[in-house]
This record gives sequence, structure tokens and C-alpha cells, in this order.
Amino acid sequence: MPGTASALRIDERAMGAGTTVRFVLLLTLLLVSSGSMMQVVARGYHGGYGYGCLLAAGGDPSQGTDRAVSARIIAYHDAYWACVERYEPAAPWWLPLLGLVLVAAVAVALFRCLPHWKIRRRRLVPLDAIDHDGEIGRRMAEFAAVAGLARVPRIVVDLTAVTTDAVVFGSDRRPIVCLHGGLIARRTADPGGFRARAMHEFAHIRNRDLTITYATIVVWRVFVVLVLLPYVAWYLTAIPTSARSPFWPGETAFTTRGLLLPVCMILLVYLARSDVLRSREIHADLAAQRWGADLRSLAFTAPVPATGRLRRALGSFAELWRMHPRWTLRRDAVTDSATLFGVQGLPMFLTGAAAPLIDVQVADYLPLVASGTWMGRLSALLVAGLVTGVAGIALWRAVIHAVLTGRRAPSGVRAGLWLGAGGVAGELVLNRMTVLRWWPDHPVVPALVLFAGVAFAWWTAQCADLWVRAWPGRTIRPAMLLGLAAAWLSLFAWFVWWQSEGALLASTGTIDPAGMSRMLQDLYGASPQDHPAVQSAIGAVWPLLTSLDTPLALSAVMALWAVPLLAWTFRPITAPPLWTLGSLTGPGRWEAPAMGAPPRRVLAVVLLGIPASWAAVAAVMAYMHTWQPPAADRGGFYALVYQAWVLVALVAAAGAAAAVASVLASRHRLLVALVTAEVVALGGLAGRFVLAATDGCFQPLNTLATRCHWLPDPAWTLVQSIMGYVLVLAAAAAGIAAGMTAAIAAGIAAGIAAGIVSVPGKLRSRTRSAVRALRTNPRPNGGLAARRAATAVLCAAAVTVPLVAAAQQESPGSATLSQVRQVVGLDDAAVSTEIRQLQVKAWWAHGGWDLRERYRADVVRLSKSLNDAAQARRGSVDPAIFGPLCTHMGDIARDAGRYFEAPDRETQAFWQTFITQAGNGGRNCRKSLGDENGDLFITSMKELIEAGKALEAVTARMPR
Repeated sequence: MPGTASALRIDERAMGAGTTVRFVLLLTLLLVSSGSMMQVVARGYHGGYGYGCLLAAGGDPSQGTDRAVSARIIAYHDAYWACVERYEPAAPWWLPLLGLVLVAAVAVALFRCLPHWKIRRRRLVPLDAIDHDGEIGRRMAEFAAVAGLARVPRIVVDLTAVTTDAVVFGSDRRPIVCLHGGLIARRTADPGGFRARAMHEFAHIRNRDLTITYATIVVWRVFVVLVLLPYVAWYLTAIPTSARSPFWPGETAFTTRGLLLPVCMILLVYLARSDVLRSREIHADLAAQRWGADLRSLAFTAPVPATGRLRRALGSFAELWRMHPRWTLRRDAVTDSATLFGVQGLPMFLTGAAAPLIDVQVADYLPLVASGTWMGRLSALLVAGLVTGVAGIALWRAVIHAVLTGRRAPSGVRAGLWLGAGGVAGELVLNRMTVLRWWPDHPVVPALVLFAGVAFAWWTAQCADLWVRAWPGRTIRPAMLLGLAAAWLSLFAWFVWWQSEGALLASTGTIDPAGMSRMLQDLYGASPQDHPAVQSAIGAVWPLLTSLDTPLALSAVMALWAVPLLAWTFRPITAPPLWTLGSLTGPGRWEAPAMGAPPRRVLAVVLLGIPASWAAVAAVMAYMHTWQPPAADRGGFYALVYQAWVLVALVAAAGAAAAVASVLASRHRLLVALVTAEVVALGGLAGRFVLAATDGCFQPLNTLATRCHWLPDPAWTLVQSIMGYVLVLAAAAAGIAAGMTAAIAAGIAAGIAAGIVSVPGKLRSRTRSAVRALRTNPRPNGGLAARRAATAVLCAAAVTVPLVAAAQQESPGSATLSQVRQVVGLDDAAVSTEIRQLQVKAWWAHGGWDLRERYRADVVRLSKSLNDAAQARRGSVDPAIFGPLCTHMGDIARDAGRYFEAPDRETQAFWQTFITQAGNGGRNCRKSLGDENGDLFITSMKELIEAGKALEAVTARMPR
């Protein structure tokens, strides 16, 4: 709609401003941080922090690398946390909760007392005390009626203030308007300014700005006094002690981030609060103007424009800290609504930074909020909802404004970069990605946080753009809620994955590709010579694919392409939709927005892509046939490689189809690519099922079967095992393809604009004609019923896939310690003599000595029972006496096997002997009593004695 963009204006009331959600985000951050920081202080004074269990596990905190720490915790997960629970317990759960209740109680009390304190401190007087004739009161009552207030708020006057200003405070239920003495004095000389000031403050009351604003301010002040200052004080007192520790070199980064956290909290909260307050000031201005106030009469003076790049930069930086927007911004917002609907980088960055701060600190405060638990998922759901509420609403507002006023809709990429950059910054301030390091060993993994922000914002912006051009209803809220719900679900799935696998990969740096190859050899029976390149490739990507096939991840992927697909089932809009009535003002002429890529283009690519995916699977089967082993050996590693190549073929076919579709799309490249990739992937999986069920019927394609049979059950098992990976990776491939296509298109457009790339005149003419045709007939009406039927089928498939995955998902079995050691690359790194001694000492003090004492006590009881039996001259032992003893000694051997391996190799050799002999002795003893086998009983006694000797050898090596 060129030429009319500046003439049309959208009423800011047509959509929510989104500032309330941003205040909720701040309040959540403050409350969660209160609990987390109080937990840190409580654990510090309670003695909950220590390296005893970590040293006992063989970790070396002084190395400053997470491999020396996290790898041990992963390998000895159960033993480590059992040790922590017994020897390094956290503070009682109710202690930080009591502090959090105290913060909330003080905040509520301060919130209620704040209005009275302001009135008393500033010596404000009631309006009736100076308004003897009631003239001012009548005018205020008139203004309140125009503003639509149910009653006139309480009016007070600050006689000492000479400025022509006013302010409102209190709560939404009990607002108090304070008029400055200068404003009262000039009300007759400047009645327009008096009215504008009063209406502006009444607009804050009407917009219900007071309670949430002052609640945030109050909670922030209480947080600083009761939480932030004690936290910093504890950290500062703990640093000198830590500096004298041998572990100080390794924990420098950890401690520095602990002190950096409150600084970042101060900056984040202050900047975010100031930004929200500036937005609410502008909305109050617009409400006052709508009620007839002349904002030009306000006693504002526009600042002199800064000259020079440095002064302009300093001015922009200073603007970030102001709670009131500059006059030029307020003036522009009155004349052009674009100021209100633009997506700014700062709120996106602050939102991205707040997300990990909330997520991590909830887990620190509540031990039950761990990855994989329902409480952990509830935390991820909360964080995803807050981010979607802030960033998603801002993007929808910007897109709606751009589409309806004929401006260029934001792509969301820039906003996503700010959002992702904030997420990376928040993660680096915390210790989830970098425990004892300044930067993670695998920068590619934290870069996923940046890409996640871009993908979220890009998809949200394009989904909003598509639905705004399609939705004909009375209100845009149903379409907006549908799009935000899909974005929320996808972000929820991302946070669940990042809480566990993603952050673990970024923090530990412990995944060893060679170790993964060895584990594959153990699990699937491959030899080191069997396709070593394939083994290395599978071992390298396996950790990244963990948990990608969960029902939650599949639900998110299905929503990302099904929700946009629904928008293409509506008829083209030829008249202003009902939801725009009353929202558009100005002399401009509304024009129907173009829909962009019609579904028939997607259909053509899909119809070619599905057979291509079948051909790719057939090519894989033919290739696997070339090195087909005997029928008895076609499971294990051969089947794994077969499935891996099928996975690659299906994802490659879906990605190629997505790339072609995004090239053909005139707009909404990401959405078109997603729909194409997922439909081709579903069709490819169907073809995979047919080919697998008929395996053996066609000589070049027989891979696993030896004869021609129709085998649907094994075929479905093969399809189901890779279905989740295919669909999730197809979505990722579609995003990459769309991103590359968009980048190339943007580069070509920039080259054309700069004159670097030339376009033939005939091509330019045809392009203009196509654009005009697209505007006049954005989407043909023909085939609407067919499109709706096809969409219904595809949406049914999108709903069915996660349900099938949930119904057939099996809980993974626990890996053995040797397998975990291979995967994480757990090895005995060189440590200093001092650290080795500390490790041995901790190993003995945090469980080794207790196991020794338990075994000694059983040996004493066993010896006494043997002596009693010998003195009684019985021919056999009493099972009632010896049975429980043998069982208990076997249990000690089992507990010793679950405990940490000894940090010293020679000590571990004796310890392993003790475990083996005690375990065998306990089993043989019980068996001998049941079988009444005297020889076996004597053998078991010898084994238990040898176990005792090995245990004494361990004791002799322990430091005194």
C-alpha cells in the first residue's frame, strides 16, 4: 500500500501493550532470585558448600576445567548425590523459604505504607485545604468523568514544588494524584497545560498502571536490602578463605561470576523497569490526547539535538536509564503510531537475559526442580511462557501495525539476535554452561542459544504476518493466541532440552567421540575395523540427538508447521476484516494485503519431494546390500548403520524440498520451508514403511530379510525408531534452508539497490506484473475445499505423531559405569601430590571408612558365631544365625561397588579385591546354607577372610 503508510494510524488500544507481562517477568525474576540467593547464603553458613564428595569421586577443582569436575559427577551420579546428601547437606528447605516469605511480607507492608510515607515525608496537603471555593475540585471531577473513572481519586498538593508537574501513586484501587504547587499556580494562565497534566495522570489510573508499577519498585527495594546486600556481604567474606584454598585457581571464574550476578541483576532490573515505564508514559499521553488534552501545551522543552557521533551515542545511552521518555519521542508517538509498535533491541536483550536467570535460579532454590522431573518441566513452562508473552506479543504488535499501515513487516531476525544474545549473556553470568571456566569448551553448543532466539522470533514474526493477512474474524486475538501458543510450546521444548542435554554438553565438554565409538562397539558388536569413519560420525552426533524424539519435541515441531498451514485455508481478504474496524484512523486508503506464496507451489514441490525421498531410501538399501553380512549378523552394527543412512536420506530429501520451496516462495520462506519439509518427511516415512515391509522382495533392495514376506510389525519398529529424529531434524534442515535462501535473496536485493547487480529490463517488467497480479488476486479461490481437506488430513497426522511417540516411548535403560566412563572420557588426569592426598583422604572420610567399620563389625559377629558353634560342637551351623550375617556382608560388598573408585590405583586394586571376595563370600555363604553344603561354606569363609585382608590393606594406605 505505498503512499498511504504515513496517513493510516492504528489505535493503540486495538492490541495489548504487553507491558504487564514485562512487569510480571521482572517480579518473577526478583522473587526467584530472592529464594536462590538466600539459598546460597544459607548453604554457606550451614556448611553445605564443600569439595569433599567431589574429591572423593576423584575430581580436581584446582584444574579449572569442567572435565575434572562434571565428568566425575556424571560418571558417579548416584554415589555423588548420595554422598552430598549425607556429608554435605544443604540448608533446611524451609530456611530460604522463610526468607522468601519475609521478602514478600515486607514488600506487602511497604507497598501499603508507601503512600502514607510519601504524604508524610513530602508534607502533602489535601486539595480541600487550599481549594476553598471548590473550583479545582470541580475541574478534577470533570476530568475524571471524561477519563471514565468510577470516582474521583484522592487529590493532594505539594505546596513546596514549584514545577508545573503532577504525579500519581498508590494502587489501582486507591490512587492518589499529587499536584505540584507550580501547576496549581498556573492553572488559570495555562488551562490547557493543567488539563493535559491532570488527564495524563488519570490515564495512568485508567490504564491500571499503579499497582504493578509500584509493586515492582517495592519488591526491588526489599530485594536489594534483604537479599542482595547479605548475598554480596557473604561472598566478600568468603573470598579471603577461598583464596587460601588449593582450589582457588580453579574456582576463580566461579567466584567471579557469583559477584557479577548481583551487578547484572541491578542493571537488568533497572533497565527493564525504565523501559517499561517509558512505554507506559507514552500510552498515558495517547489516552490523554484521546480525551481532548492538548499535549503541546505541556511545559516540556525539547533538548537541543546533540551534535557529533560521540555525543549522540552518550545521549542514547543516557536515555536508557530514564524512566520518562524524551519529549521528541513523546511528540512522535502522538503523530505516528509506529513508535509504539516497533520492536526495540533492549527489551529483547533483557528478556533473553532474564530467561536463564529465572530458569537456573529456580533449580538452585528448589532441589526438586531438576531436569527430567515434572517440577523441572513446570519451571521451563513458566520461563517459556514469560518469554513468549514479552517477545511474542511485541512481534505480533509490530507485524500487525506494519501490515495494516502498508509498511514493511519486520522479519524478526534482528529481534531474535537481540533475544538470543541476551540468552547467551545470561548463561555466561551463571554457572550452568561454564562451571569452572570462563568460556565453554564447545562454543558451538552455546551458539545454539543465539540460534534458538533467532528461530523463535523469525517464526513468530512470519506466523503473525501470515495470520494477519488471512484472519477475517471480529478480533485478532484467537489467531494471535494460536500463534503464541505454538511459539510457547516450541520454546518450552527448547528449554526442557537445554536444561538437561544442551547445557550439559556446553558445560562438561566431556563427550569423547573415541569413547562413543568404543561404546558403540560394546553395544552393537562392531569391531574397530568396521567402518571407523561411520563409527566416529555416529559417536560425534549421538549426544546432540539425545531427547530429540520425545513427544514434547515432536509436538512442538508439529505445531510449528500445522499452525501456519491452517492460515492457508481461509479465503483471501478483499475488504477490511472485522477486527480492524475502529482501529484504523487517518485519511489513508486501506488495501488488501497480499498473502504471498499460494499453497499450490508447496504442493508441487511436495509431490516431487516425496518420491525423491523414497528413491533416497531405496538407494540406501541398495548400498547396504553391497556389504550385506550373513543373515545371523544383520542386526547390531549393520542395522544401526542402515538406520543411520536412512535417517540421513530422509532428512536430506526433506531439506532439499524445503530449499526449493523457499526459493519459490514470495514471502514467508520459513513457514513454506517448514510445511514442505515436514510433509515430505511424513511421506518419506510412509515410503520407508512400505520398503521395509517388503524387504527381500526385490533383489537389489534386500537388506535385512532373506525372503519375500509382508512384515508390517518389524517395518513399523524400524520406522518408529527414527520417526522422531527425522521430523525434528527435517524442521532444522528447513530452517537452515530458509535462512540461506533469505540471506542470498537479501544479498541480491542489496546488490541491486547498490547497483552492483543488474537485472534485465524484461525481467523487471515481468516481476512488476507478477507483483501487481499478486496484489489484486493474492490467492485464487479455486480448490479451497481441496486445500481444507488436505490440511485436515495433515493436521490429523500432526496430532497423531506425538501421540504415537508417547504411547510407544520406552524408558531408556541405565548405562553401566564402564560405558559412562567411555562416553564422558573419564580418565586419571595428572594431579599434584597435594590434591591426590586430599582425594584419598576425602574418599576415606566420605564413605570408605564407614564401609570398613561396617565390615569389621560383621567380621567380629561372624567370628563370635563361629566360636560359639565350635564350642557347642554342633555338626552344622545355624542358618538363622549365619544367614543374616552373610546377607549383610554381601550387601556391604554391593554398597562398596556402588561407591566411588579409589583415587589411587594401587588402593583401588585392593578395594576391588575386597568387593569381589566379599561379594563371592556372601553369595556362597547363603548358597551353602540353603544347600547344606559344608565345603562351600568353608570356601565362603575363606573368601570373606580374604576380603577382610584386602580391606586392611586399603586401611594401611590411608593417611593418618
